[in-house]
Amino acid sequence: MVVKLTLSISPKKVALVLTMVVICLSIVSLAGQFSRYILGHGNLFGLVRLFNVGEDSNIPTWYSSITLLFCSLLLAFIATFKKIARARYILHWKVLSAIFLYLSIDEVAMIHENADAILGSSINRTGFLHYGWVAVGIPLTLIFVLSYLKFLVHLPRKTRLLFFVAGTIFVSGAIGAEMFAGRYEELYGFENMTHVMITAVEEFCEMFGIVVFIYALLSYMNLNLTEVHFCMQKAAMQAKRRVIDNADLQR
Repeated sequence: MVVKLTLSISPKKVALVLTMVVICLSIVSLAGQFSRYILGHGNLFGLVRLFNVGEDSNIPTWYSSITLLFCSLLLAFIATFKKIARARYILHWKVLSAIFLYLSIDEVAMIHENADAILGSSINRTGFLHYGWVAVGIPLTLIFVLSYLKFLVHLPRKTRLLFFVAGTIFVSGAIGAEMFAGRYEELYGFENMTHVMITAVEEFCEMFGIVVFIYALLSYMNLNLTEVHFCMQKAAMQAKRRVIDNADLQR
């Protein structure tokens, strides 16, 4: 007995749910920081730290890691489909999947936050380069964009536009807002509401950029992967068929 399950996902519904989650996380985080710096209640049974988008090892970190991993899985699925279809740019899809897998791991392992210790004193970490990893992130981003220009051009117009919007929003937060946060921290420190606001913008851009990217991937899959079936077959039935096949051969 073969059971076929058809997977149907609405890109708009997924994007809407994720957008609401991002908005809620941002609002709750800001409310907690307002309580900390304005009202003088910085704990609230641990909820302030638990929902602070500017800290690690908490709910927003878990959410970001999961959505980045989801992107990696979607990209790996597309790459597999392209390989079966013998289409172009299979390697580009695979590399994208690997990049998002790394980003998912980095979200919880804090690899880029530890880049300063790796870079040592090789970079003058002042001003907008207060966070040393930015000096590496900018050229790597430019190299990535240049190497993917032909790939982007071959994509459908809607997908290409959504990829561009998602990337712009994400990089604006991950690098742009991060640079401003570093500059502000160098001048005034990070224990204040203004720095919290800059960090909130940074994290919102990163999370919302991923939402747009997920929407782009799901929309692309709906247009290009018309049917996706998951087939399940019981082991007992497989064994039975092997017995029948062997009996037929002996005849």
